[in-house]
This record gives sequence, structure tokens and C-alpha cells, in this order.
Amino acid sequence: MVREDRLRKENEINPFTDIWLRTRETVRNVIEYKTTKYIILLIVLTGFASGLIGLMNTRNADREPWAAVLQALITGPIGSAFGFFIGAAILVLVGRLFKGTATYPEMFKALVTAQIPQIWLLPLLIIWAFAAPATFFADRMDVEGDPIVVIMSIVMAVVSIWTFVIVCKAVGEAHQVSSWKGFFIVVIPGIIITIFVLIIVFVLFASFFNQFN
Repeated sequence: MVREDRLRKENEINPFTDIWLRTRETVRNVIEYKTTKYIILLIVLTGFASGLIGLMNTRNADREPWAAVLQALITGPIGSAFGFFIGAAILVLVGRLFKGTATYPEMFKALVTAQIPQIWLLPLLIIWAFAAPATFFADRMDVEGDPIVVIMSIVMAVVSIWTFVIVCKAVGEAHQVSSWKGFFIVVIPGIIITIFVLIIVFVLFASFFNQFN
């Protein structure tokens, strides 16, 4: 009976579709019911998409699309997994400032789940890479106004913005705090890193100019 109830609750949510509008319910479902194999599948798929996005605008129009797709499939998930490992640790620590309760495994699952919207871009990115590699790899300034570039830029911008919203909600759910607190938990590390980088740049510039005094 317990097993049947667990299966029923697990199947109430389809993470690939419900993440868009039922974010907190979806994240909680993944945290409580999805296995490690499922999380690995999400890492591979989201990493694959991230890898392809990273190869865009690389000014390598002569590159074979199949080689780019293979590279993205291999390196993308590795890079994404590393990002999830580091990101989850940072967000768990920052969340404590807001009385968040997420454990590291819970936050890791939440972060991975929040990237599901990127998976929806995969078919479009693969088709684009094979059908029009000249625009896929080209510098955006060189293909400005191309219909494919315009349409895909709009689609990717919308998905990226909504993914950020989903990440904030996912972090809030993992920590069992509001989505607004989730937002601050997400942006605070970015602000700190930006300030740190600006300080380093300022110090380097100051040291450079002092050499000529």
C-alpha cells in the first residue's frame, strides 16, 4: 500500500512539462521521489543543451555540425555537473542566512530540475546546427537580421528569463522559504562575485598605472 501511494504521488507530476508553471510542486516531487539515475539523465540532457549553446557564436562556420554535437554531448554534461556541485554548496550556505533548511542533496536536485527548460531547446539547437551551421557558429554581428537568428534569439531569451524565475522558485522550495527569498539567495552570490572581480580589476589597473609613476 505504501509503495502504491508513493508511485501515485511520483506520477502526479511530470517534471518535463510541469516545471514551467508548477515549479515548486515539481521540485518537491523530484527531491522526494526521483532516483539518482533520473538526476543523472537530467544532467546529461541539460548539459548537452548548455554545451550546444556554448558552441554558438564561435566564428567557426566551417566546423562539421556532427563534431560540434558530439563535443557538446561529452563536455556539456561534465561542465554542468561541476557547476551544479559548486552551485548547490554555495546556495545551501547562503540559504542559511535566510533560515533555509535545504540539505546539499536537496539543493543539488533542485538546481538540476530547474534547468529542465533548457532541454526543450535541444531539438531546435540540433536542427539549427545541421540545417544552417553558417548562422549557428557565426558571429552574431555578421548575421544580424537573419530570420533564423532573430527567431532563435527570441526563443532562447524567453527560455533563459523563465529559467531564472524557475531557479529562484526551486531554491526557495528546497530551502522551504518564499520564492522572493529564493531570489535573493540566488543573486547574492552573483553580487559578491561581481564586487570581488571589480576589486581585483581595480587593483590590477592601479598596479599597472603605478609602474609608470
